[in-house]
Amino acid sequence: MDDWPVTDTSVEYENPFFAVRRDSVEQADGTPGDYYYLDKPDDVTVVAVTEEGELVLVEQYRPRLRGTFLECPAGSTEGDDPLDAAARELREETGYRAGALEHVGSYYPSGWERSRQHVVVATDLEAGDPELHSGESDIEVHHRSVTEAFEYVRSTSAVAWLAMPLFLAREAGLL
Repeated sequence: MDDWPVTDTSVEYENPFFAVRRDSVEQADGTPGDYYYLDKPDDVTVVAVTEEGELVLVEQYRPRLRGTFLECPAGSTEGDDPLDAAARELREETGYRAGALEHVGSYYPSGWERSRQHVVVATDLEAGDPELHSGESDIEVHHRSVTEAFEYVRSTSAVAWLAMPLFLAREAGLL
């Protein structure tokens, strides 16, 4: 398939975290169309594995979803290299420092975002104190077996941000 030519682009809304953009395009059949998407830095998710083979997960409230979820430590790369961002997010949310980091893949989380989700496996962990930011004070650190984490994925909705990183880490032979 050929690319659709972009005839115009504009920022419809912007804040410190993301921009909503509009691209006017010439579609494959020659007709014009407008497509809106979220433009922001890439994100990173950390699958942290202890020496005992347990996963280090965080539980936090998600205001937009009006619920509390168990998930891997994650956050914006803020334009940094995914490995550097993974080390930062792991330290901030859990206090752990990783002796080894391995990038196991990336993917587009949805068709309306222009950012990628990087997945990094962290091992050789050293415990420390979390460095939580404003709005993160309710984050709780949990240790779960890989089996328990996959059972949680199967029994809960809205956990794609946990399922895909675990799947990629398992496919890489690291779980």
